[in-house]
Formats: sequence, C-alpha cells, structure tokens
Amino acid sequence: MTNAYSVHYVETRGTARFQCRWDRHPKTDAPRAHVHPPPDAGGAEPSPLGFHHLDVPFTVLDHVTDRVETLHDDAGHSA
Repeated sequence: MTNAYSVHYVETRGTARFQCRWDRHPKTDAPRAHVHPPPDAGGAEPSPLGFHHLDVPFTVLDHVTDRVETLHDDAGHSA
C-alpha cells in the first residue's frame, strides 16, 4: 500500500477555467502531501490534510461546497 492519492477539481465557466489538486506522492520539489492551489492548480504547497483516510474526501467536499456557495453568492449579487 503506497497511501498515494490525487484528486483534481476542475470547473469550466464559459472560457474561464478554475482548478486545484490535492496529491500525496513522492515529489522532489515539494512535500509528499501537497496541494496545487486555485485558480490554476499551479505550484505545489504543503498540504493541510491529516493522515486519516477520510481527511481527503471530506476536505475536498468542504472545498467544493465553499466554492459552490461563493459562486451562488456572486450570482445573487450580479442579478
């Protein structure tokens, strides 16, 4: 068992693209557990995730929930 993972979130709205990625795998220029932050999933940063196997899906779901709420709030203000 390697305990590696990669979760990639991508959304496309018109021509705009928003993405981020959470990874845990060997990487020479970043910690083994790292995140590629939005809006372009660019450079790797240390991941705030713990080591419990449920940390990954719950963190990703929290992030997506926050993103949907932000988009919903922004749409409400532009109407």
